[in-house]
Amino acid sequence: MSTQDAAELLELDAVKTFMTSDGALEVLLVRLKQSLNTGDEIAKYVKKKAMIADENYGQLKKVAVNLRASMKASRQLKSDTFLKQFDLMVEFDEKLHKVGSSYVAALNVMYDEISSLIHTVTRQRKTIKEECKKKERDCADAIALADKAKQKYHHLCDDLEKVRTGDPNKKLFLSNKTAEQQEDDLQRKVDMADQDYRSKAASCRKMKDELLMVHRPMYSKKLKNLILEMDIAMNVQLQKYATWSETLIMNSGVMIAPLQSDKPSMKLIASNIDNERDLYDYIMKNSKLPTNRALVPIEYTAHPQFAKSAKPATPFFAKSQENSNNNQNNSSSTPTTISHAGASAGASTNLTGSTSLGQINPNTSVNSSGSGNAGNIGYGYSSLDPATTPELKGPKPIGNAGQPTFGESIEDVIQFAGVDNVPLVVKRCIDVIESYGLDIEGIYRTSGSKTAILQLKASIDSNFTNYLLIGGNVDPNNVLDADIYCTASLLKTYFSSLPEPLLTTEYYPEFIETVKSTDEQFIAKKLHHLVFKLPDGAYFTLRALIFHLNRVVAHLNNNRMTAKALSIIWGPVLMNDLSMSPQDLSYKSKVVDELMLIANEIFETD
Repeated sequence: MSTQDAAELLELDAVKTFMTSDGALEVLLVRLKQSLNTGDEIAKYVKKKAMIADENYGQLKKVAVNLRASMKASRQLKSDTFLKQFDLMVEFDEKLHKVGSSYVAALNVMYDEISSLIHTVTRQRKTIKEECKKKERDCADAIALADKAKQKYHHLCDDLEKVRTGDPNKKLFLSNKTAEQQEDDLQRKVDMADQDYRSKAASCRKMKDELLMVHRPMYSKKLKNLILEMDIAMNVQLQKYATWSETLIMNSGVMIAPLQSDKPSMKLIASNIDNERDLYDYIMKNSKLPTNRALVPIEYTAHPQFAKSAKPATPFFAKSQENSNNNQNNSSSTPTTISHAGASAGASTNLTGSTSLGQINPNTSVNSSGSGNAGNIGYGYSSLDPATTPELKGPKPIGNAGQPTFGESIEDVIQFAGVDNVPLVVKRCIDVIESYGLDIEGIYRTSGSKTAILQLKASIDSNFTNYLLIGGNVDPNNVLDADIYCTASLLKTYFSSLPEPLLTTEYYPEFIETVKSTDEQFIAKKLHHLVFKLPDGAYFTLRALIFHLNRVVAHLNNNRMTAKALSIIWGPVLMNDLSMSPQDLSYKSKVVDELMLIANEIFETD
């Protein structure tokens, strides 16, 4: 029912009749009192919540300030990226105090406004009640006087009748007057009583008419308007309360996860911790400590008197170094061995066999040396060139092998590093994930090592054929989640670094406007039309990605990744260079969600 229809209800004849009835005043007074009591309870709640929120944000800021100060002053704690990033995360609590303070101030203003409203309405209610009650008392008093005059008139009429019908020679009422004299006196009194009765009856009728026609409708209308004014004012206060609560949540969320790309989010701060770098810096900082003299061995020295001229003994480590150098010289003569930094220290294998496009050879392994751990794989790859390395037979390079892959348009990349109108790096990432990562929990939601991703990205940009390194160190018998997370993050990095979104700047507004509709048939038809308008590279790459995401969803019992979760992640990635407002974010996600839902209808299947 519309507001206009609801307002018309109060103009119905049944309501108007009630407004002039004897019980209207009391009923409306009770209703207004209920509104006042409701407002009073809400005001108490708002005041209490303001006190709790004020104390909460104040204590939160106090604890955060003290913790940051104590950590900076303590020499017993680490001094590395972990502590620095944690300090930045705790700083968010200090910033949230500003957001919370404005919320507390708004609640206090709301309390003051409601309290003032209740005080004003209560005073007006009291005035209306007293005035209306006085009019009703005046009318009731006039009716009582008229009733008393009526009783006196009827008594005198009865006495006159007795005098007229009694014995004329008999004295009545213990009076010395004759019957005629008594009759004359009674007649005069009856006439006077009759006149008084008529006057008071007319007066009470006039007052009752004024009460019904003037005073009661006026006071009933005042009470009705006062009730509506009170209730509407409380509605406005509740709308303010809802707005302030939404603002608090939005500002808190934006504080922790800023929409601006130049402001780090809490999640980004946490992901910028580099444990390996921290440990390396710590070791290098403390590596030049003085030698422990107690552990220096004593060298044998013959007394000069008994010493003979002899060749000094070769130290043990010198022999070991010589043997190591010989082994390295022998191994360098084998042209089919490729060496680069890999997953674990001291591991050494050969990259043998051929790796065809779109497939991962389980026998392929990488000769690795360096440092790392099982949870954070380091990709210190050197450049691989199939032209000089028979073991990496793949698509023949077209153009300059040093042409960058990331940050270039899809159409340009496909010209020198693409197959079936899809960039090689995209196909490789999809193949690795579908071969080893479909059942890994949190795929695409959990980020890989930032250092590993940057190294692998730089390696591919230096020579596009290094896309073969993606997943090259995955052991089929012992797949590490970190390797797959790194591949997934690299794939997202490729799309987010495109100079133009995958869905193109030209058609971006149409995609957004399409999913705003509530007509599912229209959405499917329109998306089908828009997808076929995309350039070939964007179309086939989007097709490969959407079918891949649906294959990920097919394994959601293991990876816990629903279509909704994937669309939330991939929406901003595929439309990366435009508005990042909360509304656009939801529509971007819906675009991906709808494309996944109707993929078989709008894309050509394999």
